[in-house]
Amino acid sequence: MKGWRVGNDHSHYSCRCALAGTLITSVFQFLNGKEAAKNERSKLDTQLKAELVSKQRQEWMDSVREKAADLLAEYDHVFGLLTDSDGQNQEQLNKLHLSTARNAVFIQLKLNPNKDTQKAVIDAIESLLMLFQYVMHKPDENHEADYDRCRKQYIKSLNDLFSHTWQRIKRLE
Repeated sequence: MKGWRVGNDHSHYSCRCALAGTLITSVFQFLNGKEAAKNERSKLDTQLKAELVSKQRQEWMDSVREKAADLLAEYDHVFGLLTDSDGQNQEQLNKLHLSTARNAVFIQLKLNPNKDTQKAVIDAIESLLMLFQYVMHKPDENHEADYDRCRKQYIKSLNDLFSHTWQRIKRLE
C-alpha cells in the first residue's frame, strides 16, 4: 500500500503542476488578449480620427477652391471692365469690388499666414488687389502683362496649396 500511496502523491503533484501551468497560461492568454484588444481599439480610434480630419480637410479645400474660382472669375471680369473703361462701368465696378473683397477676405480667413503654401495664396490675392487699385488710378496704361503675371501666380499658389493638402489627406495626417 505504501508504494501505491507514494505513486498517488506523485500523481496528485503532477496534476497540480499541470493545473497551475494551465491556469498561468490561461491568465497570460487573457492578459495578452486584453492588451491586443486595447491596441486594436487604439488603432481604430487613431484611424477614425485621421479619417475625420481628412474629411474636414477635404471640405475646407473644396470651400477654398470654390471661393478662389469665384474670386478669379470676378477679377477677370473687373480687369476687363477696367481696361475697357470709358467711365460707364463705374457702377458695375463698385458692385464687383464689394464681391471680390468679400471673397478675398473669406479665403484669407480660411488660410494660415504662418504656413508657406497658404501664405503664398494670401500674397497672390494681395498682389491682385494692389494691381487693381493701381489700374483704377492709372486706367490709361496697359496692365495686361501685369495682370497675367498676377493671375498665373494666384493659380500656381492655389495649385501648390491644394496639392500639399491633398498629399496630407492621402497620408491621413
